[in-house]
Amino acid sequence: MRFVLFAAAAAALATPAFAESWTAVPAQPSHATGFVGSNIIWDCNDAGCHSTSDTSSGDELSECRGVARQVGQLTSFTGRKEALSAERLARCNQAARK
Repeated sequence: MRFVLFAAAAAALATPAFAESWTAVPAQPSHATGFVGSNIIWDCNDAGCHSTSDTSSGDELSECRGVARQVGQLTSFTGRKEALSAERLARCNQAARK
């Protein structure tokens, strides 16, 4: 019984602290992988881009700008709770590569 409780506790502690994935959708598909937006590592595929590292200290607008610099204009960016507003997304896209 102790082993089962220990295994359950170990599994809970092994769950990554960054389980919350942020997402971005480029206007043009990208397959860029392993790049750093601002402070967070990102991977992209046909479905869009998603964070692959700890997002707990990330700033949504800074990350959005960093991703846009790497992959170009974004049609959406979702951080902690909800997608960026149209106004914030427009500010983000000012950093997009041409």
